[in-house]
Amino acid sequence: MLNYDTTVKVNPYFMNLAKVSELTKVSPRMLRYYENLGLIQPHRASNNYRSYTQKDIENIKKIKILNDAGMNLKDIHVLLPCFDLDERVFTLCPVVQEKLQTELKHVSDQLNKLQTSQSLLQSFLAKGKAESTNI
Repeated sequence: MLNYDTTVKVNPYFMNLAKVSELTKVSPRMLRYYENLGLIQPHRASNNYRSYTQKDIENIKKIKILNDAGMNLKDIHVLLPCFDLDERVFTLCPVVQEKLQTELKHVSDQLNKLQTSQSLLQSFLAKGKAESTNI
């Protein structure tokens, strides 16, 4: 089992990319990728360098834990706000609840279409059987 140190606290002021990479054990390239996906939003200093806060570090730790658990980054993007790092549990926060409701509606719509198709095919078969017995 992987053991993550969630008790490490760092300076609450901004940190640069190299320092964050060192603290989180996530490569600078991966940190930039997380940013491109919208998983993290580091501030930009006047020199346009990325500056990370303690909250960014906590989110990076969450992303790493969830990704190491086998979740893809798209799902992590949805679940990230609902993951409690200290307790390592999910809550049914509004973001996840909305996602589940949307997915349930999508599945229900697909089910209705399939049931309509099933009924139509059954009627074709029934009509075909009736006509073949009349020959």
